[in-house]
Amino acid sequence: MTRFLSAISILLIAGVFVARGQQNTSDLISEADKAGIIESILHLEQGNQASLVGSPYVRQVSSENIEFIDPSRLSKHGFTLVPSSELRRAKAENVVDYLVFKEFLLRDGVANVVLTRVTEGRPCFSAPFSNESNTTYESRSTPVGWIAQLIKKPTPFRPRRNVWP
Repeated sequence: MTRFLSAISILLIAGVFVARGQQNTSDLISEADKAGIIESILHLEQGNQASLVGSPYVRQVSSENIEFIDPSRLSKHGFTLVPSSELRRAKAENVVDYLVFKEFLLRDGVANVVLTRVTEGRPCFSAPFSNESNTTYESRSTPVGWIAQLIKKPTPFRPRRNVWP
């Protein structure tokens, strides 16, 4: 009976370590840290958008993946948090430009984040379309807060498949 109980306890402990090892690393970033990371990236994004010649400023940020953040934290950087459901409704009859945070990965105290610029919708007298461009940022925690830097410049717009669900 003792062998049986020790075997069960070993399996349970091993299962915890395996499950912990398979856990997505983005789950290990607290919401407070994610909010700081988002702010540091949007601070940089303001300058990056200003440097893109002939490209309109995009000030709407989708709530997808960042529902937890207080909208005032984005508005102090000149951005507006828009519910993803509202963006879906808007693109049914108009063309909308917005940003969406696609990926948060934390490794060795460095957060790698993919910010996607999306232009999609239904223009007058034309078929629906969707284009997106990815930018990769790296953000590090410092004594004064999270500091971001551009790692991969925006990719050229590329059409997405399956535009409408």
